Amino acid sequence: MRRHLQFGILLLALVTTLGMSTNTKAQVLPEFGVKGGLNYATFNDTENVEYKSGFLIGGYAKFDIPMSPMSVQPEILYAQYGAKAEDSDAEFKVNYIQVPVLLKFGFATPGARPNVYFGPYVNFNVDSKIENDTGALNLEDNTKDTAYGVIVGAGVDVSKLRLGLRYTAGLTNLAEDDFNDSAKNGAIALTVGIAF
Repeated sequence: MRRHLQFGILLLALVTTLGMSTNTKAQVLPEFGVKGGLNYATFNDTENVEYKSGFLIGGYAKFDIPMSPMSVQPEILYAQYGAKAEDSDAEFKVNYIQVPVLLKFGFATPGARPNVYFGPYVNFNVDSKIENDTGALNLEDNTKDTAYGVIVGAGVDVSKLRLGLRYTAGLTNLAEDDFNDSAKNGAIALTVGIAF
């Protein structure tokens, strides 16, 4: 887990440094903030599973693209994914350090400022297990260390408050081939952030 966290922080620092060097030339300061929210997750492309709830929490940096309504927003999040087994009390729990890099398009309106965004992400697996009332089974050997996907969403900025609704779609299989070769992460998340 420490290796994944260090890699995620390094990746975010690299994107932040590149964004700051671009914005420094245009005299535009980046925005930094924290965010959290609720994840409603399942496994796409697989049967006999339902949605389960979880959370995500982390930080972000936003770099405006000069003379444009667009910005780039890298994030680093701790995010809970997984799924509930149908007709059972068992839950698959897969937790990640997630590093999205989002391209945002903002609409210039007075007061609240709506936006839409999309971009890729990489997930670093920090914990995976199946759990029920009688105990838990570690699935580290059955789930991949990294997973990739895309995020699409929309939000609104009100003063220092950042509200968002996003859909996360996994593009790579979650599990090793000998376990399940089709399950991919999928989640709907409602997020709330505060800009510094």
